[in-house]
Amino acid sequence: MNNIAVMYHYVREQECWKGIVPMRPVEFAQQIDELSRTHEIISLDQIHEVRTKPWCILTFDDGTKDQYTHAFDILKQKGLPAYFTIMSGPLLSGNIPIMHLVHTVLSFKSDEEIWELLKRNYDTDGIEEQSSVYAYEQKKLRRYNKYMLNFRLSTTEARHFLESLFLSLFPDKSKFITDFYLTRDEIRKMSHEGMTIGVHCHKHSPYTGDPQLFYDTEIEPCKILLNELIGNNPKWYTPAFGGGNHFELMKEELTPTLLNNGFKGAFSTIPGNIKSEPGFWMDRIDCNKLPPLGNMNIL
Repeated sequence: MNNIAVMYHYVREQECWKGIVPMRPVEFAQQIDELSRTHEIISLDQIHEVRTKPWCILTFDDGTKDQYTHAFDILKQKGLPAYFTIMSGPLLSGNIPIMHLVHTVLSFKSDEEIWELLKRNYDTDGIEEQSSVYAYEQKKLRRYNKYMLNFRLSTTEARHFLESLFLSLFPDKSKFITDFYLTRDEIRKMSHEGMTIGVHCHKHSPYTGDPQLFYDTEIEPCKILLNELIGNNPKWYTPAFGGGNHFELMKEELTPTLLNNGFKGAFSTIPGNIKSEPGFWMDRIDCNKLPPLGNMNIL
């Protein structure tokens, strides 16, 4: 068996959120119980300690409220550590990243309504073939909508389109941010109770190709906020989108800047195990792609 890091996002009941595929809290609890039978679940500060049993790091991206109300609560009950990364943009600027605007709009507006609006306002030629990247989506219009919003439209176009629909659903954006994301007090409490808090991003942008600009705009604002909240500079980093399409370039160009600013390590979204002597960048396994419960011993 090998050392692993497991990647989580939403841990909640799906309820009316049709635009996401969360892990239900009961499934999360069952999964970490099973992981505990085959691996020692440790904190990031323990990764260089010698162990007789393979270890596992539980990692969480995006800093959403469900991670506090469900995942953190379950972890406390079981006495287990985990690593949570924070997105500072919603807290500092009141802006919601396009990714979460997409999740929200797809949850509360019908695919038919969204598609009609997209067709009316933008060029949709070739969408049937291009949207095949979302082949796992069973509904044709869901595939079309996700491709248009995530790929075809420019960032400016997508934000304008999504925010107009979002505000028709949630006119009080500040309340939505408080309800949807970790608050400052919740981040402090999680850190105080033994969870590792790390940098995820500021605006949730993929790597741009300019390491210093990317650090200054996507990493530094989050690092400063977390230093204020937890009393020390965060030492661990997980990039939005795993760095995006330029992950290998990001690893090459951004790593020296991260090291120079006191970071100990970072996580990718590339599936894989972790070496017995971890490097600066560590791979992860998506929680939804772990072996079925009862078969963890194949890891």
